[in-house]
Amino acid sequence: MKKMVILCVLVMCFAFAAAAEEIESRDLTGRSDDGLLLFKSEDGKFQFMLDGRINLIAAMYSGNENPMSNGIEVRRGRLGFKPVWGDWSAQFDIDFTGVEAEIKDMWIGYGGFKNMMITLGNHKGQFSVEEVTSSRFITFIERAIPNAFAPDRRIGLSVTKWGKNWRAFAGLFGEEAVNADETDTNEALNYNLRLSFLPLLKDNAFIHIGGAFGHSQPNATDEGTVRFRARSETHVEDTRFLTTGKIKKVASWDQYGLELAASFGPVLLQGEYMSVKVNRLEDEIDAKFSGYYAFASWMVTGEKRPYSIEEGEPAGRIYPKKKSLGAFELAARISNLNLNHAESEIMGGEGNNITLAANWYPYPNLKFAVNYVMVNNDEYATADGDYPGNDDFNVFQFGFYYSF
Repeated sequence: MKKMVILCVLVMCFAFAAAAEEIESRDLTGRSDDGLLLFKSEDGKFQFMLDGRINLIAAMYSGNENPMSNGIEVRRGRLGFKPVWGDWSAQFDIDFTGVEAEIKDMWIGYGGFKNMMITLGNHKGQFSVEEVTSSRFITFIERAIPNAFAPDRRIGLSVTKWGKNWRAFAGLFGEEAVNADETDTNEALNYNLRLSFLPLLKDNAFIHIGGAFGHSQPNATDEGTVRFRARSETHVEDTRFLTTGKIKKVASWDQYGLELAASFGPVLLQGEYMSVKVNRLEDEIDAKFSGYYAFASWMVTGEKRPYSIEEGEPAGRIYPKKKSLGAFELAARISNLNLNHAESEIMGGEGNNITLAANWYPYPNLKFAVNYVMVNNDEYATADGDYPGNDDFNVFQFGFYYSF
């Protein structure tokens, strides 16, 4: 009954948002990237926005030797509240797609200093330009497999500062908000740094260069272990063939990332290299893993990819040049994740994927996506011994995205 009530509230909110947008702008373009403005005070010092998204994904698998199930899922069903009062702002996002409602962003921020934001609460660290890009704006249905190294949202304090062509982020974090620590162990302490610089920034072109470093410790409830794993750039099938299993006797791990993105008119090029060094206790050998991805995107109908200095990412809504036609995009990506490290005797598998994608944006807040993923896993990609390795297969996926 409780779940039904929550679902009804969510549906009503989406229905209200859709109706409000229809009144505000019948072509659904008269709105901001931050959400649907519900209220604004006369002096403009207080405003309240509603942010939500529905993401449906269908997937079919072929060529696989291990059992995999075709299906459809609600990938994301989120509702967010964004109040702003003077120099203060906040965000509270809930995702309803799991068995229980899950808290995503829950923070308070202060922006009273020029080009600076101080954030306290549950939010993402800054590691990987693709990971920090909102799911509303990512080019492919799923992020690339090396994002297995990126930390999830955690409770902490961060400071972001930006200028005309640069951005810096520093954050100090504890553990995930969903973790319930019932031990006598101190919670993990993690920190994260990210810098980005734009040697070129024009209306129709930019070049983004970035780097990130993170230092993390095992959660208090993990008893000195850590695990890195990834799905094969599909979420309907939950099996993670690439996984290190739980690595024991872990003191901490260090994350390194390099970013490069360039856009010239309707073309976007983006790639990243990421690596992790696991620092182990006693006489255990430190483990090292790595991954990368690179993709090219072409807006066939001539739109350009926006860039946000404040967020440090090439992301934002795509506004079709011809409203009657919408915007069309073609993209291709290669990605690699290597969780094999012979010296430490951890062989979690290596995967190499190729993805072809086509996206259609009839409106800025509505997208239909088609992805074809060719997965090539090595003999050690066994889902921690649960399945035979060297299973190469193909994934055909269809995605529907609506946000307000």
